[in-house]
Amino acid sequence: MSRDAYFFYKVEDLVSYLEAKLTNPTPLKIQKSLYFLWAFYAATYGSIDYSNENSEFSETIKYPKRLFKANFEAWQYGPVLNKVYGEDKNNSITPSLEKKRYSNSMEKDVWSFIDDMIAQIDPINDFGLVARSHQDSAWKKAYKAGQSHCPMNEEEIIEDYKEYAATTNA
Repeated sequence: MSRDAYFFYKVEDLVSYLEAKLTNPTPLKIQKSLYFLWAFYAATYGSIDYSNENSEFSETIKYPKRLFKANFEAWQYGPVLNKVYGEDKNNSITPSLEKKRYSNSMEKDVWSFIDDMIAQIDPINDFGLVARSHQDSAWKKAYKAGQSHCPMNEEEIIEDYKEYAATTNA
C-alpha cells in the first residue's frame, strides 16, 4: 500500500492511538472517532487539488488521499468498520502505539489534525456522536432498519463532509 493512498497502512494503528488518547474509549466512541476522522480528512487534506496553480499546496509534499482504507457500513448506531468491530469484540487489536515521529511537515500536519479532532470528539458522549452521525445523508441513504451490514458510499461521505468543512471555514 502506497503512502500516497493512505496515511495509516493498518487502521489498527489509529485504533490503538485512539484507545490511548480518548478519556473513555468505548467501542462506540472508537467507531465514531474513526468515521469522523476519516470523513473530515478525506474531505479536506484528501481532496486537495494539486494541479490548481492558485493552490497554496505544492506537488512536493502531497497528503495521502485517505487516512486509512475504509469500508464503512451503516448500522443502527451509525457508521461502523466491521473489521475493527470484530477485532475489538475479540480483543485482538494489538497495541502498536509508538511515539509519533515526524519525517516531514506533512506527517506533522496530519498528526496535528488527528489530535485536534480527538480533542473535539473526546468530550462528546457516545450517543451524542451517534446522533451527530445520524445527520449525515450518506448514513441515511445506506441504513436499512434491522440490517447491520449496509455498505456506505465513500464519495457520498466525502461530499457530506466537504459541505461541513466549507460551512465551518466560512
